[in-house]
Amino acid sequence: MQVDPASGSIFFGSVIELEGAVDAEALRVALAEEGRTQIRFEGDIVATCPKKGCWMDVASGDDTVFVRFQDYGFFVPTEGAEGKRTVLEGEAFFDTLTVDARRHYAEDAGASPEEIAAITEPELKLAFMATGV
Repeated sequence: MQVDPASGSIFFGSVIELEGAVDAEALRVALAEEGRTQIRFEGDIVATCPKKGCWMDVASGDDTVFVRFQDYGFFVPTEGAEGKRTVLEGEAFFDTLTVDARRHYAEDAGASPEEIAAITEPELKLAFMATGV
């Protein structure tokens, strides 16, 4: 974690530029054109991994983007970030989460055994591999 004394902004991973970030609608447009794209994206934090801070969900418009961190090189707070605005820089793409991966993330999030067992299908997600948050 790094703090910019001038702005009070807190950075995880690389220190990134905060201006020029797009919302999920613009993210989808870029992905429709290129399939994968390096981009700066912004939204509101919905949840972070309560175990390690190794993933988070970020809402923007009608979408919730599943965010992981480049090479697990950094993590975000495990609590207290929900509802805060964030800017992320990295690669956006569509990702199919396997049943095992979905169950793992649900377990991390504190889902009940019944909720975890009910996950029986893979899921296509709007995903993001962040180099900086």
